Amino acid sequence: MRERPIALVTGASAGTGSEIALALGAAGHDVAITGRRTEALEELAGQLRGQGADALVLTVDVRDATALDQAMTRFLEWSGGRVDVVVNAAGTTGPLSPPIGEFSVADFDNVIATNLRAPFIVLSRLLPIMRAAKGGRVVNIGGNHGMRGRAGRSSYSASKWGLRGLSRSAALEAGPDGVTVNYIAPGPVAVPRMKAAWRARAEQDGVSEDEALTRYVANMGIPLGRPSEPSDIVAMVLYLVGPGGRNITGQELVIDGGATL
Repeated sequence: MRERPIALVTGASAGTGSEIALALGAAGHDVAITGRRTEALEELAGQLRGQGADALVLTVDVRDATALDQAMTRFLEWSGGRVDVVVNAAGTTGPLSPPIGEFSVADFDNVIATNLRAPFIVLSRLLPIMRAAKGGRVVNIGGNHGMRGRAGRSSYSASKWGLRGLSRSAALEAGPDGVTVNYIAPGPVAVPRMKAAWRARAEQDGVSEDEALTRYVANMGIPLGRPSEPSDIVAMVLYLVGPGGRNITGQELVIDGGATL
C-alpha cells in the first residue's frame, strides 16, 4: 500500500507537462509520466526520484489508442489500482495557418486524437476508479483558442472546445462521488518551442528579441503585456489539486494575461 498520493501526467517529456510533474512530486505525490521521448522521461523520472518521489515512465504516443490503453493498465499495476490526480497535459497545435480546405483530414484527425480522444481514453480507464474511491482531482490542459475561434487554427480550436465539453460532462458525472474535473486554458506560454519561434521572428524582422516579443504580445492583444510562464500554469494545477480546489469543479480557468477579454 502506497503512502503517498498517486498522480498521472500525460505529455510530460517537455514543457509545461514536465514542470507539472516535478511540482506534483515536490508536493508529495508519486508520479507516472507519459510521453514519446523515453530519454527525456527517464531524465525527468530521475529528478522526481531525487525529490523523494517514486516515478513510472510510460513511453507512449497518445494518438495510438491501443498503446495508450495498455499504458493505463501498466500504470494501474504500478499504482496498485490507485489514482488520486490526473493531469492531461499532452497536446499538439496541428496546422498553424492553412484555412479549412487547405489541410488534410489526416492532419485534423491527428490533432483530435492527441488533444481530445487521448484525454477521453485516460478518463475512461481512470475516472471510474476515482469515483469508486470517492475522491480525486482531474485537470485537463486546454488552450484559450478553446474559448474562441481563430482563423488558421480550426483543428486546434475544435479539439480544445471539445475538451471543454468533455471536462464539464465528466465534472457532472463524477461530482456526486467527490471527484473534481477542471479545465485550464493557457494562452501563449514561454516554453522553449515558443522562445525559439520568437528568436526566429526577431532574426527575420531584424529586431531584438525583446522587440519581437513586444510585437507578438501586442498582436495577440494581451492586456498584461507578457506571455505566461510554465510556473503560472503549474501554480493553478497545484491549487486545483490541493485543499483550495476541493469545492471547484467543471470550471475553465483562463491563464492568458487577459487575451480573451
